[in-house]
Amino acid sequence: MILGACAWIYGEAPLAETLARIAGAGCDGIELLGEPDLVGVADVRALLARHDLTPVALTASCKSPETRRDLAHPDPTIRDDAIAYLVRCVRFAADVGIPLDQMLPSGESRLMPLACRDDEWRWSIEGMRTGAREAERLGVRLAVEPVNRYEAFLVTSSETALAYLDAVGSPWVGLTLDLFHANIEERAISDAIRAAGSRLWHVHVADTNREGLGRGHLDLDACVAALRSVAYTGALVLEVVPPGPDPFRPIKDGRSSMMIDGYLRDSVARLRGLG
Repeated sequence: MILGACAWIYGEAPLAETLARIAGAGCDGIELLGEPDLVGVADVRALLARHDLTPVALTASCKSPETRRDLAHPDPTIRDDAIAYLVRCVRFAADVGIPLDQMLPSGESRLMPLACRDDEWRWSIEGMRTGAREAERLGVRLAVEPVNRYEAFLVTSSETALAYLDAVGSPWVGLTLDLFHANIEERAISDAIRAAGSRLWHVHVADTNREGLGRGHLDLDACVAALRSVAYTGALVLEVVPPGPDPFRPIKDGRSSMMIDGYLRDSVARLRGLG
């Protein structure tokens, strides 16, 4: 199983520096940030080859209201921008050779509906279906990630996410489960993994405080046992950040990058030790 890390956890550091740190911590995979306009395909491919990292996913950045990337927004022009962004991410993923592209059902950090919730649910479904058609054309899978109630509102649990997948109705759209968010929203993370079954395509890993494994109270053994029970074959991608204010800003001060280095090294060792 590939062990990777999300590139966004190193903030605005140059991609070359970020990939060097992630590879140096013992990771063999990388989840790149979904900003296709900031870096060229050839440059990304060259950096991946230099650091011997396998691209496992692309993370769409849907912060609201900073970006017009909200599939559930009442303003149809914002929804159109979100769909266009999703399509750009899918095409970028295909060009780089990234097999999976994550997209949130609504804007991240928007905590309540701006219109009727049922309408926002329908708008998001329609947008995701459009993205799924492009994903199918290019052979890139889409994954929906439930994000906890303090960072999003439309899809916050695995149960709601599975209902969302049912509504989208595309075999090209599956589930990402983030163990940090799941610790907040799920009654039992292992039950959520088993309920997702073959629709679970991607897993983000952090302890319950979003630091490295072993620094919180996550029952990692139970999570891994549940993943094995559903024959999970995707990557495990570390998404860890140092303590401090603003969960959307990973680099808090001059010590943050070195702390993240340590979290990655310790977490990779712990995961590889599970066999």
